[in-house]
Amino acid sequence: MRRSRLSLLQMRVLMAALGFLSVIAVGTIGYAIMLDWTLLDAMYMSVITISTVGYREVYELDHIGKLFTIVLILTGVGSFTYLISTVHNLLIAGQLFGRLERRAMEKRIESINSHVIVCGYGRMGAEVVAALLKEGTPVVVVERDREKIELAHKTGAATLEGDAEEDGILAKAGVDRARALVTVVDDDASNLMVTLTARGLNPDLYIVSRINRQVSEKKLKQAGADRILWPYGLAGRRIAQLALRPGVVEFFDVVQKSDTIELKLEEAVVAPGSPLDGKRLHEAGIRERTGTTVIAVRRSDGRLESAVPETRMRSGDLLLAVGNGQQLDELRQMAGESAEAVASESRGHAVD
Repeated sequence: MRRSRLSLLQMRVLMAALGFLSVIAVGTIGYAIMLDWTLLDAMYMSVITISTVGYREVYELDHIGKLFTIVLILTGVGSFTYLISTVHNLLIAGQLFGRLERRAMEKRIESINSHVIVCGYGRMGAEVVAALLKEGTPVVVVERDREKIELAHKTGAATLEGDAEEDGILAKAGVDRARALVTVVDDDASNLMVTLTARGLNPDLYIVSRINRQVSEKKLKQAGADRILWPYGLAGRRIAQLALRPGVVEFFDVVQKSDTIELKLEEAVVAPGSPLDGKRLHEAGIRERTGTTVIAVRRSDGRLESAVPETRMRSGDLLLAVGNGQQLDELRQMAGESAEAVASESRGHAVD
């Protein structure tokens, strides 16, 4: 709606400008033909007449010249006034629509809970947002660049223009209600400041940060990042796995990315007092009761262990399992997890 209204006003400005230039052109041609003036003299006379600056005529005017000048003044002043008014309306409308749009977006963000805040909408940020939206997760994008904000807005994500390093911007993004924050700004210092700010505003927030240099890893950990991703290291290890074990990598890619295959890789948190709390895998009968296969267990302290029949599960452990959607839902029910458990118990400490 806003774009169509602005486009209409822009078209009116263009038409007004063309009309004003047309009046000048008609005046120039009229003086040149009727009074036999040079084009420069005729144009000069047209401009000073339309602008009503009060300069004297280039030459003495006869009756025809005076009548033509009267008509030129009326049409020229009218077209110029219309041009100024349409430009003014465009500026006012742009500011008004901008304020209305920002307020509508702020209200939308205020209504969102358990969302993921993505700071930075570069190439990596765009991929993160696309993956989250595909999973049906609410997303709020925080970005300083207006053009990138427009691109993020087209994806359907909520957007907030501003610097994520500022307390006020993250507060507007709902950092106190968010389930996680991902900062993928192309600058380690900025990611560090965003992490520090977010951790100060929400001590329980799960924070994932990108680093461009491995030496920044320690500082991000100290700042409060739960997961730190070094894209070059991650890509390098993945390429090595593709060269050595292409079938394994392809399997996990299909499991994670396919929209048609039933098999999925998901996680479930063991809640205190659940049927799995304190039991070994072979005692719990997970496969027999749910049909899922637990392939690994991440302990509450961040350690990752392979799942064997003698593995004992404890509250706070995160089970990595393979199965279809219904089977995985049954596993979550069996583990007795809740939204609060996922947010509080699945905080990891490993670094990619």
